Amino acid sequence: MMRKHLSARATVLALVGASLLSMSGAPAFAAGILPPGNPSATITPSPNFDYSGLCTGSGAAFKCPNPCWNGRSVVYRNTAACNAFVERAINRARSTEGLAPVTLPTNWYSLTVPEQLFVLADLERTARGLPPYLGLSRVLSNSAQRGAQALSDPNVAPGFATSPSSGFGSTLATGTSTTLEADYGWMYDDGWGGSPKLTWNYDCTSATAVGCWGHRDELLGSDGAYNSGVGLDCTNCEMGAGFAVVRGTTSFADLVERPSAQAPGMFFTWAKNVVPFLGG
Repeated sequence: MMRKHLSARATVLALVGASLLSMSGAPAFAAGILPPGNPSATITPSPNFDYSGLCTGSGAAFKCPNPCWNGRSVVYRNTAACNAFVERAINRARSTEGLAPVTLPTNWYSLTVPEQLFVLADLERTARGLPPYLGLSRVLSNSAQRGAQALSDPNVAPGFATSPSSGFGSTLATGTSTTLEADYGWMYDDGWGGSPKLTWNYDCTSATAVGCWGHRDELLGSDGAYNSGVGLDCTNCEMGAGFAVVRGTTSFADLVERPSAQAPGMFFTWAKNVVPFLGG
């Protein structure tokens, strides 16, 4: 299977605090591993969605043990079988942090790819006791979409009101079959894999490289690969997300920014479009 690519960008406009707050939809206490801490080692996915396994048959009867693999190229597969396969790997990785299995909202298959990316980022934050990002901004999503189409990290969104107390972070993943695979790479397979060939994160060039775990840090809101994100404690941050298929390669992009004051309007929010579908 095509080797995936992760890249990340974060720009510091000012350092932000890291106190933990409780909000609707977020636990009141911290769990798991939080920045500046990171997992002790990258976690190879199990089951391994990076590889097809021993495939059999041909034509319409062609079948592989990995339901995310079509035997020819990486394609976007938002199927129940593929998602369940990757979800098993995510839950195994989460268990190493003492986190409960991920629970996708019941409206998952009616969500767009950017909406799924937003949901996954917030499921990772809230599982660790952090306040959720509020929702998807059209302005931020436009910038994220441009990044996805260019196969590059999204830039700060023009026209999004920020201030000297604001920061931003962005991430990119290419060559993955699902949003869940992108999440796995950013959160659990973002460290040094023992060699460049076995390392998913292109910014992680050695076991001690500054870029290792940069995507994870940025999605959780802390210092990213090189500078500062929006802050673990951000309660008014918004996201943008984008998805494109460029020359046969899938491209997923996230962008998080902290507004200067009151959060601008959003078209998809954690409170209205996610929490009611989480159950329990």
